[in-house]
Amino acid sequence: MSKKEDIINTALRLFNSHSYNSIGVDRIISESGVAKMTFYKYFPSKEKLIEECLIQRNINLQASLNATLAECDPNDHLGQLKAIFHWYAAWFNSEDFNGCMFQKALEEVIKIYPSTLQPATQYKIWLTALVKDLLTQLDIRNPTHLATLIVSILDGMTIQAHVNKHSVEMDEYWKRVEHLINFEREFA
Repeated sequence: MSKKEDIINTALRLFNSHSYNSIGVDRIISESGVAKMTFYKYFPSKEKLIEECLIQRNINLQASLNATLAECDPNDHLGQLKAIFHWYAAWFNSEDFNGCMFQKALEEVIKIYPSTLQPATQYKIWLTALVKDLLTQLDIRNPTHLATLIVSILDGMTIQAHVNKHSVEMDEYWKRVEHLINFEREFA
């Protein structure tokens, strides 16, 4: 692993466990075991580091979700949508779940570091397109609105899980989403 990757992985772990504002560059340098000059060679500012961390987080999440979907029957589009919900449930119950790093970035640092907006929103754009594609395969007439709603539900579940991970009743959420999908299919 390169020194740049060490820095990003350390920063991801610290930003995930704490907050962007409470973690300083000196702590990241110390815990990643690199020299200060090495850090600044790759990241001239904390803003650039957060940007790179969000890009890497997006790559990691997409790879994980795509791996989950690859295990599904490629013709079972409803099953793939359900798998997304199960993936979220597994994430909420993982040891390192501390809320969404993208949501945290938008809440904490967007005003100080405006360049983080684009990488903080890329995952949501990707996920909405993925859900829209699955809904299109299910013959939903206007999949964009329903995809946006489903991703908003996942965002809300993420916030709820961050407050109390045991309060998210995944089966209840899925039943309601499945009802919406069936309704859209029936009346399309």
